[in-house]
Amino acid sequence: MFYLQKAILNVRRHKVKSLLMVAVCTLIVLFLFLYIGSMQANQIQLANLPDAMPVYARISNLNGTMNSGGILIKENVINTLTDSPHVTELAYTVPLGVALGRITEQGMQDMKTGDLTFPLAAGANGLIACPGLLPENITFIDGAGPEFLEGEEALCIIRNGDMERNNLELGDRVWMTLFYATYPNDRYDLTYKWLGMFEVKIVGSRGDVGDSADGSIPSQIIFPAKWIQRLHKDAGIMFFADSARFRVAHPLELNAFKAQMKELQLMPVISQAQHSHRGNALTVNDEVFVRAASRLMDNITLMRVFTPFVCVIVGLVGFVVSYLLMNSRKPEIAIMRSMGMSRGKCFAMLFLENFILELVGSSLGILAATLFAQMSAALAVTVVALFFACYMAGTAAALVIIGRFSVMAVLAALE
Repeated sequence: MFYLQKAILNVRRHKVKSLLMVAVCTLIVLFLFLYIGSMQANQIQLANLPDAMPVYARISNLNGTMNSGGILIKENVINTLTDSPHVTELAYTVPLGVALGRITEQGMQDMKTGDLTFPLAAGANGLIACPGLLPENITFIDGAGPEFLEGEEALCIIRNGDMERNNLELGDRVWMTLFYATYPNDRYDLTYKWLGMFEVKIVGSRGDVGDSADGSIPSQIIFPAKWIQRLHKDAGIMFFADSARFRVAHPLELNAFKAQMKELQLMPVISQAQHSHRGNALTVNDEVFVRAASRLMDNITLMRVFTPFVCVIVGLVGFVVSYLLMNSRKPEIAIMRSMGMSRGKCFAMLFLENFILELVGSSLGILAATLFAQMSAALAVTVVALFFACYMAGTAAALVIIGRFSVMAVLAALE
């Protein structure tokens, strides 16, 4: 208690020096707030960047001329994308042809596209895979909803006009013959091959929607893609999707994501490549994200590199200011020493005096900082901790040097 009372008394006695010390501490805390706050702001921006600038990707043919319909994407690619931790919001479709009724494989020898009841049919893994189709555009039977597309049941939704033309109603169970689409030998002509006859329940009907932004035409009838995939497996037929797009789940891990895509043998688009229906190229729209992320990471790295230098500078300022303000008080220290106070006790009292001034200065600095910007408790603690660790180290060094003098010589000079 004696040291505290003496330190407070000294602060009052040396008002000008005390105010100068407080002002210096306030300015340093403000500087540290701006420096560390800026670094944390960059870190927060970097963490939030994937939501602010989502990275989307889609599969196309090698020359990039086709990415929605008309391409053949292998099943292992779809399965890997589905299970990948780097992929989210995956949307894929499966091309189909559908005829009402039961048609045997031998009976479809002369089947043409024009003979199909629904030549524009598809399997989809969710409404997200059907551009322009929203839940409010669909009328469902009781107990059904758009989530049925995520399952493996024999269900479908049909366009209203096709329902009327074929005398179909919601809830009907209808026999349908499904045909899978293929492009043999990479030719341009589409070929339908018999997949099987299945009883399907109509759980929804939808109104007309316009063509999607990518130019694809909305399907007349839509089934769950996983059900279509299972039918291919049961029939021993190779499964293909004809479109796949998704969002990169962790854009800050683009290298890991692209390494996995490389393992799938998905290549960058080569515009000079020959036309093909094989979906073996990947377009990742990451240019804007990469530029923004690189800039933020460069800023963070640079500030982290300079942080040790900032700490040294704060310590040097603490040393210089404390030395200049305390050096003129050698006679006062000499008198205390001559009255029996040890060097250690003198150091403790002066250190406490400086600590009080620096505490006041840091508090004013934090208060001033909150007037200009929001300061979180964590940032305030970080700033104050860094300030005291560096500045007090400089103060302690200055007091140790100041305390190394001959008491007798100073007292003799006073006489």
